[in-house]
Amino acid sequence: MHGEIADNLEITIIGTAHVSEKSIREVQQAIETYKPDVVAVELCANRYNALISSETPVISVKDILTSGKVYHFLVHWLLAYVQNKIGKEVNVKPGSDMLAAIESAQNVGATVALVDRDISVTIGRFWSKMSIFEKFKMLKALLDIVKNDDQIEVDEITDDDVIAQLIQELRQFSPNAASVLVDERDAYIAGSLLRLRGRVLAVVGAGHKDGIQKYLDDPGRILPLDSINTVPKKRFSSIKIVGIVFLGIICALFALLFTSGVPFNQLILALGCWFLLHSTLAATCATLSRSHPLAIITSACYAGFSPFIPIPFLKVGVIAGIIEAGKRPPTAADFKGLTKVGSVRELFSNKLFRILMNVAFINIGSSVATFIALLIIFPMTGVNIYDILTHAISRLIGGIL
Repeated sequence: MHGEIADNLEITIIGTAHVSEKSIREVQQAIETYKPDVVAVELCANRYNALISSETPVISVKDILTSGKVYHFLVHWLLAYVQNKIGKEVNVKPGSDMLAAIESAQNVGATVALVDRDISVTIGRFWSKMSIFEKFKMLKALLDIVKNDDQIEVDEITDDDVIAQLIQELRQFSPNAASVLVDERDAYIAGSLLRLRGRVLAVVGAGHKDGIQKYLDDPGRILPLDSINTVPKKRFSSIKIVGIVFLGIICALFALLFTSGVPFNQLILALGCWFLLHSTLAATCATLSRSHPLAIITSACYAGFSPFIPIPFLKVGVIAGIIEAGKRPPTAADFKGLTKVGSVRELFSNKLFRILMNVAFINIGSSVATFIALLIIFPMTGVNIYDILTHAISRLIGGIL
């Protein structure tokens, strides 16, 4: 696909499949034949460094857990896992088309331009666009892909970008989120290409080719790149709102317990059941996820207090995850191997995944304990929350009237 953009800029776009031997040959031949001044590749600086480096950088697990990046990391892993899984089946390393473009550019003396948006910004915007229900669907898809080997039809993947194929499914339940991975990147890449000069050969995934060309044909449609190159910061997310409301309910119920005239021995029994239930379920989940003994003990001692802590990185699962990471720190092999696991057993043997699993399992155990305590334990001890609430509301209405 060819287009004259300006007197001193000529752009040719080649669409590739990121795990196709055929695409590699097409890229090499095009660069050798066309001999461009610039070879633009669908990479950002971080992806470029990861592609050309044989070493896998070790990310701070503590930073992942305390900065709310757990799910960003999981989404990034899902996309990388899909490509690596397909690449393994067709015996082509993902990104080989981009490597071929970079090497061929060097052979003909062309400059290499990185024209894609930073991957962390893309994943951050992608996650922020999804509702809480869509995020759960994403995590379910992650587990389904790990468990099932027959979900990806490798034989059908020829000219289309692998990631674009995944996005087509995502569009069905989250058009806005999918647009971040495709439409916004089309605009960003097109804007980056328009800043170049000379004879430019752009090597991009086939799923981006048509979209980029549409923006090149009508540059006025491209938003300022700065506007799509930042992760929007939400003051209040649906998850935070639900968490605050739930925390308010718990605190209100305990306040009612202390002010409703419940006998002291029943109050102590209710509190004891609360902490015992949280301790038992959190420790059980920590044990099932094969946590370090210190993480299990900490979970058991801290779980009863966790529902009253509104700060996400002070939740019991995160605290246990940080301890697990300190006692059994993941290596570069764990980070690299997470996208190459071939079975559930291999996945659970990965130290990095075990940390993330600890966080999820222990937090789930604590949440389940909270619901059980509110719905079952309190009435069993003679503390009837329904009656307390009814009495409180009646007194409130009576005071108003």
